[in-house]
Amino acid sequence: MLNEICGWFFVLGGLVMGLVMGLKFQREEWLGGYGAFPRRMVRLAHVALVALGMMNIQYAQSAARTHLDPRFANLASWSFLAAAILMPACCLWMAARRSHFEIFAAPIVCLATGLVLTVGGLVQ
Repeated sequence: MLNEICGWFFVLGGLVMGLVMGLKFQREEWLGGYGAFPRRMVRLAHVALVALGMMNIQYAQSAARTHLDPRFANLASWSFLAAAILMPACCLWMAARRSHFEIFAAPIVCLATGLVLTVGGLVQ
């Protein structure tokens, strides 16, 4: 399933991002210092890659047990994939630009759509 394969790639991407961050974190001034907004947003992007990658893997494991119309199952699948791409991208955008905070609505709507459809399909 696409969610499972992509999920593992997102986790790998998060680990690679963590490696790159780990090579620089000891430099106090990196991205403005530990508590600076850009550095916090980069850390959040790293966590989002791993966490939403795992959520895609979990969806792939749960999808067969849902009682969803195939159209809704497809929507849930793509919603989880979109959230896993958009959330880290929005975090990195905010780290670089610190503008357009409202862009976070896109990954949140995607994630909420996938979650509602999946939970609804599981409890039917």
